[in-house]
Amino acid sequence: MSTSHEDLRRHPGHLIRRVQQVHEWLWNAQVSAEVTSPQFAVLYALRAQQDIDQKTLGERVSLDRSTTAEVVKRLLRRGLVRSIRDQSDGRRHRLHLTPVGLRTVTRLTPKAERMNQILISVLNECEQTELVRMLNLVVDADERLRNER
Repeated sequence: MSTSHEDLRRHPGHLIRRVQQVHEWLWNAQVSAEVTSPQFAVLYALRAQQDIDQKTLGERVSLDRSTTAEVVKRLLRRGLVRSIRDQSDGRRHRLHLTPVGLRTVTRLTPKAERMNQILISVLNECEQTELVRMLNLVVDADERLRNER
């Protein structure tokens, strides 16, 4: 079995990993070297709906439990998010953006949008729409498979 560069370019998993590398490089160069893409997703989700618990937040941004916990811990430490103990369930904490967190997500959102355009700029408008449609098909299929297990 060949493992040449050209052969690997026929493997969707390899290509998805490479696209993720390109995304990470562009993110650091165009958006932020301090706030990671998963951290931004959490801030963005909290801007859309505050006062949600960590489990719900993780589900909204498609992060597993341990990754969500680590991302939230880092954002709490940096003062971008605050945690308030739930009145009805003392084990649960409700998450909110701080004013600094809101300013951060507001400042980074247009940069993230520009970076995403750069990422897919080699495609024409129709191809860009089709790429997003197909990626959503793969993501939705994964979520259905996980729910079936």
